[in-house]
Amino acid sequence: MSTARRVSDLLRVDRLDDGRRRLVRDLVIDLGVTLEIGDDEYPAFTRSQAGTTVVTVPEGFITDFSSIPPFARAFYRFDSVDLAGCCHDLAYRVGVPRPLADRIWEIVATSGRRRVGRVRGWLGWLGLRAGGWVGYKPTGDPLVAPE
Repeated sequence: MSTARRVSDLLRVDRLDDGRRRLVRDLVIDLGVTLEIGDDEYPAFTRSQAGTTVVTVPEGFITDFSSIPPFARAFYRFDSVDLAGCCHDLAYRVGVPRPLADRIWEIVATSGRRRVGRVRGWLGWLGLRAGGWVGYKPTGDPLVAPE
């Protein structure tokens, strides 16, 4: 199992009137694995010196973190999947193929001090695979939120 780690400072956001959040500084996460994401096609996804995939969610990015359906909220602490939600929202926004974007959520959600366990990570991934198509609206630009 891979272990993602935050490379940047702590996640800092401003709350918007509609409940979403805007990042006030870049969030950088090293996924700890190498995913087949081309640097040229998705500039927010690069390689570390060790060859692992690094995700840079830019300052100004608007996210709703992880959209957890009401029936599942008893099983997830929101703060345990905030970083995963930011990385996943970015991947969807710039058009990373859904299977790969959903895998990024699982990697980040199951890593770190406030991670979810393997079973919850897998269930979250399964939920994304089943219903993520609803929110998959790539704009191609990380700073342009879908309507």
